[in-house]
Amino acid sequence: MERRFGFCRVFLSLFVLCLLSAVVTIEAGEWMPIMDVEDPHVREVAQYAVSEHGRLKHLQLKLDKVVGGQTQVDSGITYQLVLTVEENGAGTKDYTVVVVEENAKFHLKSFKKVVVKSESSHRAM
Repeated sequence: MERRFGFCRVFLSLFVLCLLSAVVTIEAGEWMPIMDVEDPHVREVAQYAVSEHGRLKHLQLKLDKVVGGQTQVDSGITYQLVLTVEENGAGTKDYTVVVVEENAKFHLKSFKKVVVKSESSHRAM
């Protein structure tokens, strides 16, 4: 009986070590891609960014969709998102936004229109 119990302890220890070695560790400050842009919390962050920017600039903006993004964990979570936003009912444009979440509060750090250079402007350079 003692021998069987010892074997179980060894097996359990090895199993736990295998599990621990399989755990992915994320370094503080490392940017990680957002795998699910439809995640409700990601959409909440995006909606906050659009609403806050609209409020500050006195614009009527509406979130169309989250195109992509990444997060960085430090003292809080920094979200860098690419959003498609409807402006005053006159079509959509893409924006890159940065929002920091600390203590369950959001802070808008940046809201910039994505500028796509045309191929002809690259040739002119």
